[in-house]
Order: sequence, then structure tokens, then C-alpha cells
Amino acid sequence: MANELYKEMCAYIDTRKDFMRERRQDFHKHAEAGWHEVRTCSIIADHLVKLGYDKAPCKILMGKECMNDDERMGLPDQEELDFIYQRALDEGAILPYAEKFKDGHTAIVAILETGKPGPIIGLRTDIDALGVIECQDPAVHRPAKEGFASIHEGEMHACGHDGHGTINMVVAETLMKFKDQLCGTVKMVWQPAEEGVRGAKSIAYSGILDDVQYMMAVHMGARPKGSNASIGFSYGLNMANAKMDVYITGKACHAAAPESGNNAMLAMAAIVQGVYGIPRASVGDARINVGQVFAGSGRNVVCDRVKMVMELRGLTQASLEYLEPYARRIIEHAAAMHGCTAEIKMMGATPCYPIDDPAFVDEMNQLAKNLGFETLDPKPGSNSEDYTYMAQRVMERGGKSLMFRCLSDYPAPGHAVTFDIQEEDLPTGSKFFCAMVTHLMGLTN
Repeated sequence: MANELYKEMCAYIDTRKDFMRERRQDFHKHAEAGWHEVRTCSIIADHLVKLGYDKAPCKILMGKECMNDDERMGLPDQEELDFIYQRALDEGAILPYAEKFKDGHTAIVAILETGKPGPIIGLRTDIDALGVIECQDPAVHRPAKEGFASIHEGEMHACGHDGHGTINMVVAETLMKFKDQLCGTVKMVWQPAEEGVRGAKSIAYSGILDDVQYMMAVHMGARPKGSNASIGFSYGLNMANAKMDVYITGKACHAAAPESGNNAMLAMAAIVQGVYGIPRASVGDARINVGQVFAGSGRNVVCDRVKMVMELRGLTQASLEYLEPYARRIIEHAAAMHGCTAEIKMMGATPCYPIDDPAFVDEMNQLAKNLGFETLDPKPGSNSEDYTYMAQRVMERGGKSLMFRCLSDYPAPGHAVTFDIQEEDLPTGSKFFCAMVTHLMGLTN
């Protein structure tokens, strides 16, 4: 039967459950936020080399080899990057691979070349953590209870990316084991800095995906209460997104003589009120959020410096193109109104573009059902997802794209300090990646 190969793959993946649990928990404990993922990448690289991906005709691309430097967004300063690199080495990053991922070059691509004609397939997983302080209370949080909560304060895998990277490691292992029975080419991507939509563009614009015909990504998803589903799909437009850091500079003085200074705090207050008051437009729904403000030095000092962290989202590209220049005008003129200046730095962005081809989603949903997965049927959805750049790159060249959800029982919502996933659900992600690959190669129906 055509499905015998897939059954053998699933049986092999089941033997790797302990590895997946241990690897996911190790990544979780050593959480690395966007552009920090040196240790994570070095471990993945070492795994791939041991599998033989460094031997022709296969290939491993590390760091600069699979990234366009000019398209990286929201990079930390060099001092932070140097600190992170040394921290990674101190915590077991594997040399010489770690050197490839210095200075924010934390991406890796493994290319499986079978030597036989067939499709060119891309598989993407992200690997970065969030800027969240993880709960350390063992009474309410399993990672704390079992000793694998993040050891890096302010960096936490609160969205499942530790599971994503692990899923793709086992896919790489499985495809290599069964390489002689496969055809075509598979490009497996481990992407940095998805949070803040900062990392995918540098890989998409490197050219490495330009010949890909089918691009698929996985993300963990919450299993609905009372459901036994293990796979979920959606389709719809990805929200356009612009993430900005705003720096307001005024002039400090004694609070007893405020006329001697220029109060950056007043400018910030005017900006917050102004951007939230932007009139909505008929070109599409929009979202605005000022998420953080860092300001002031003392109760008796007129504030001279403010940093604001904010984002804009549009359900259409036109709505973001309306919103962003409006917000910029408010920022610049509100600052000037109080004798201050404003600098705006773009920290991340995504276009409004569908990441899912509906017909392709329906085909893969039917495949999942045929293979015995219980699925959540596709439904329209709208997110802001960094994968958009990869999907757009492939789809504009005539390829197909989708993102599926590997469902798990969540004790708390994504991005929460008590977020967690269940490691026993990770093999499902690896199995369905392999199912789609073999199906597209004409080996699974």
C-alpha cells in the first residue's frame, strides 16, 4: 500500500518520544528570545551533522548562509549580542557551530536532497522565546515543579516555539532515515525572532525559498475543551503589522521651575491619547496598542527621555497604510508641541497577505482525516504571523502554502506566565509534517 512508508515513519517517530520530551524541556529551560538563539541553533546544527546533512548532496546552511542581513529587523545592540553569545557558550552551546550564529545570525536550514526527481518542499518552525518572566511557583506551573522553568529572567517559551524546533529536529531525523524511499528536495527551516515579526523576512529574502513549490509551517494550538482533535487548520488574510519603538527627547530641569525644561512625559501622554483617538477608516479594521512606556528619573525632575513600545495592525494593507502615517504625524507633532523631538524605529513588520492557500488547506485536511487524525475543520482566521514573508515569497512564485496547528492541552493562554504544552502531543506535529511530505511526493494518500 502507498501508506506503508508513512506507517513506518510514524512507528519510528514514536520511538523518539523521550528525545522530544527531553529536548523540548531543555530548550524551555534555556529560553532564548529573538536574535538570542545561539545555544538553540548550535544544538540543532550538531544534531543535523550527526544525521549526515553536512554530506553531499545534502546541505546545512547556518547563519549568514541562509539570511539576508539587510532584512533583519529589531536587532539588539552589539553589547547585548556579545553578552548573549558568551552566555550561550557558558550554558553548553556547541562549538564550532555556535560561532556561525553570532551577532544575530540565528537561523539554520537543512536541505535533504534525495537525488531523484520530485517536488521541492519547505518546512518552517520558529525557535525564539518571548520577553516574559516565567512563573516559578511549583504549585501552579509544571515547568517550575519539574525543574525546567526558564533560567533566564525575562525570556520564556510562552508560545510553544520550544516544541516547534523539536518537531522539526525529529522530522529531519525521520526523513534522513527513510531518504532512499523519498524523492525530490526538502528544505527544513529553523527561524529566529518570530515574536515581534522580525526574523522570517531575512530568510525569505535570502533566496533560499525561491524554488520551493510547497511551503508548510506548524504552530502549537489549544485543543478545545471536550475535543479529541490533534490537528487544526485555518485560512484567511494575515493582518498587516508595524511594530515601532518611539524615543522622545526633551530637556530635564527641576520640577520647581518646569518652564526651564521640555517635558517628554507630557509629549508621551499626548501621543498615547492621540494614537488611540485616530479615526477609523472605511478601508479596513485596525488595531492600536501602546504596550510599554519607560520614562522619568525622579519625582522632582522634569522628564527628558521616554521610550514607548507600540504596534499597529490592519486587517487590510490599506488600513495599515492609512494608520501608520497618521500615527507618525501624531508622534512627531505631539513631541514638537511640548518642545521635544521624536525618533521612530521600526522593530518588526508583516504585510497583509494570506499564509494559507484554501484549496491546499482542504487537501491537507482531507489527508489528515484519511490517515486517522481527528481535525478541526478549516475556518477563517486573522493573525499577525512572521511566516507571512515565507508564504508570500513562495505563493507569488506559483507555489502553495499553509500553516497547521498541532493541538495540545493548554493550562493557560499563549504568552501567559504559566503557559505550557504537553510533550506527548509533539510527535503529532512530526508525523503530520512527514505525512504532507510523502503525500506531495506521491507516496501517501
